[in-house]
Amino acid sequence: MPVRSANRSGQAYGFLAMTPIKPGEIEALQQYLESLRERGPSPLSRVSRTHMARWVIVPKFHRKPAYRQRKDDMLEIPSLIFSSNLDGDLDSYLDELCEALAPEAPEIWGRCIGCPPEAKGTALKEYLKFNQVDCGFFYAAYGQATVSKVRRTLEQRDQLVAFAVRSQGLSAEELQGAFVEEFAAS
Repeated sequence: MPVRSANRSGQAYGFLAMTPIKPGEIEALQQYLESLRERGPSPLSRVSRTHMARWVIVPKFHRKPAYRQRKDDMLEIPSLIFSSNLDGDLDSYLDELCEALAPEAPEIWGRCIGCPPEAKGTALKEYLKFNQVDCGFFYAAYGQATVSKVRRTLEQRDQLVAFAVRSQGLSAEELQGAFVEEFAAS
């Protein structure tokens, strides 16, 4: 029996890369990431196979006595964590990500130790893969559903809700006719 990947749930893949931030760059990186919200849609939305993704700056790990950790895990240097839940295989996804985020990548990963000078293309992809950390446990709520399937399903739900609101007060016969007209082609 093949070994199941800790990064896979159904057809979905969980990717996590942890890259150390260059000394003196943490504040600029944080400001840049926060500014992405103000600019409109996330650049990650340009990668159509992304279910969910995010960047998190981790200045250090926190140890809480209540957690009863076996040992203290401390970072020697603040790190940037990039995580993504994606459809399909990692290699082609990272190709798409590195192309779609070419304008932003130098401002993000370019502030990290070891990032290639141009922070794009195959060199960036290899950098991200080099810094990949296995998820350990990855669960995708809709592991068999692709991003496009989830979007289609949400559109159908919205269509059905709009129909229900519009059809309030119709007789049974009118409701049946309106339903068939609205959804027969779907």
